[in-house]
Amino acid sequence: MQQEKQRIMDFANNNPFARMLNIEIKEMEPGAAVIEVKVRPMHLNPHGTLHGGVLSSMADIAMGVAVRTLGKIGVTVTLNTNFINPGNLGERIVARGKVTHQGNTLVATECIITRDSQVLAQSTGVFFVIHNRHLED
Repeated sequence: MQQEKQRIMDFANNNPFARMLNIEIKEMEPGAAVIEVKVRPMHLNPHGTLHGGVLSSMADIAMGVAVRTLGKIGVTVTLNTNFINPGNLGERIVARGKVTHQGNTLVATECIITRDSQVLAQSTGVFFVIHNRHLED
């Protein structure tokens, strides 16, 4: 399991888009992942708050990594995000993604994005499984 965890960590940390946003994977366990970003000027929208695209990207990445921890490689089919509170410069934002239903071809996920204990956004997503390591390896 440790070797698979390292493989997932390497894959996620080599994602050029996640690297550009300075997103870091903090935790992984089967069916769940936690990622973080410290809000920098490049993450802000014209109003001076955290851009919704960063929150959506964090949700997508956290949920995608959660899918991958189950030995499934998936691509996003749907991503729905509700924006609840703004994020601000200098804050550490945490996204917790988890799998809520695991099928052979579709996997349902959810993600809560917080600053400390305050919820900034809630997301759900569905991933299409393009490769299933448990069935094919």
